[in-house]
Amino acid sequence: MITLLNATNRPDNRTSIITKTYQQFLISSEAAFQVLTLEEINPIYMVKQSIGEKQPEFEAIVEQYIGKSDKLMIVMPEYNGSFPGILKLFIDAMPHKALEGKKISLTGVATGRGGNLRGMDHLTGILHYLHAHVMPYKLPISGISALIRDGKIADEIVLRDIQKQIAQFIAY
Repeated sequence: MITLLNATNRPDNRTSIITKTYQQFLISSEAAFQVLTLEEINPIYMVKQSIGEKQPEFEAIVEQYIGKSDKLMIVMPEYNGSFPGILKLFIDAMPHKALEGKKISLTGVATGRGGNLRGMDHLTGILHYLHAHVMPYKLPISGISALIRDGKIADEIVLRDIQKQIAQFIAY
């Protein structure tokens, strides 16, 4: 099972357009997957869980989307030259071994030129520390504003790159 994670909690975010594109291609590939967006999780649950106050609602989410998946596809925007703090809080609130042995793919989304390369590198270091396996092919998506037309990705090269990453990740 693959969990596709939209790693931001900002409303009306452009990352969700990329996540929906991944969903469409995963459906076409007939891979078993589920989708989690950090918008769906109350940040208070994560804060309390991270300081040791058990939050059954959060624990159920972690069990469903992390525990029952062997692979995780993270689609994350660039925030301040890295990845969103809400993603770090999500990781910190999980049990330490929750990501151990999981296979993970990373996609960075940015309005600028770098496609969140730095954020993907930062997150890779954390995931390696947690003994997760990060697929080497990381996809930086740059200039996101110019790639969207009518709420969809309109760039054929980006669409082809997403399909390539998904195919590689399924085989990973």
